[in-house]
Amino acid sequence: MTVQEPVLEGERQRNEDLEGRASSYNALYEHWERHQWNAAALDLGVDARSFRALSPDERESLIWIFAHRFHAEFNVARLLAPFLMAAPSWEMELLLATQTADEHRHLQLVLRIYEAVFGIGGGIDGVREVADRNLDVVAETLYAGLEDYVARLRADPHPDRFLQAVVVYHLLGEGVVARTAQNLAAPMYERFGEFPGLQRGQRLVARDEARHIGIGVSYCREAMSREPRRTRELVGAVIDEFSEVAGELLGKADDEMGDLVRGGYGVEPAGFYAEGMRLLDLRLRAIGFLPEPTP
Repeated sequence: MTVQEPVLEGERQRNEDLEGRASSYNALYEHWERHQWNAAALDLGVDARSFRALSPDERESLIWIFAHRFHAEFNVARLLAPFLMAAPSWEMELLLATQTADEHRHLQLVLRIYEAVFGIGGGIDGVREVADRNLDVVAETLYAGLEDYVARLRADPHPDRFLQAVVVYHLLGEGVVARTAQNLAAPMYERFGEFPGLQRGQRLVARDEARHIGIGVSYCREAMSREPRRTRELVGAVIDEFSEVAGELLGKADDEMGDLVRGGYGVEPAGFYAEGMRLLDLRLRAIGFLPEPTP
């Protein structure tokens, strides 16, 4: 065991604790205040040298993974405004404002990585052009689904719409799709070479996103305690739709993206799907939608 491993394990456990239980809104806000960081200060010099030493196929795989990261951060950053407008309380609005700041910082970090490590400039427009060329059918479908629920919230900021948008955004978008990609991408840096800046950046982003997931868990858990029957009905409708889409996308990923998933994440598409379903089960247990497993 290396010196770093106990530290990383401690970080991972703290993230899982934050994602797996309801917290007070004040505690979630204070967590944000205590854990500020600077995307511009991350040292990416070693990462740039390691990237240049990769084979063309390896460089393509890494750029493909970060195309996913760009689209994820770009979409979640721009879609948070309707949540702020529909927030049912000042405390929730404050948390969503801190999350908006986080998401834009994550996007800025991705832009820095593209320029400093991959050598791709042009700011957000230049990076988006590259990322769009690497956009796959799975990501495109998932982002369209997220945008659909946010559009419903924008058109009708009813508490029911807000709850369902939180389920889609916080529990599924961040808590399942994004966290699956992060969990599977974590070992890839060692496989590709020495990337300490990317590893450090991923840990900082994962810590922020654990809090975002915790916001969703806390809000949904509160709703489940207040109106269990109605909340279960609304959450169940979202989960049924998500599960159907996920099953369809697995077939498309097997047919169209097998080589990309294997090259980028080191697993078969079925492995990516299995990790997502594992995390979905954890999120649903955290909000009380599913019972805790018996010992």
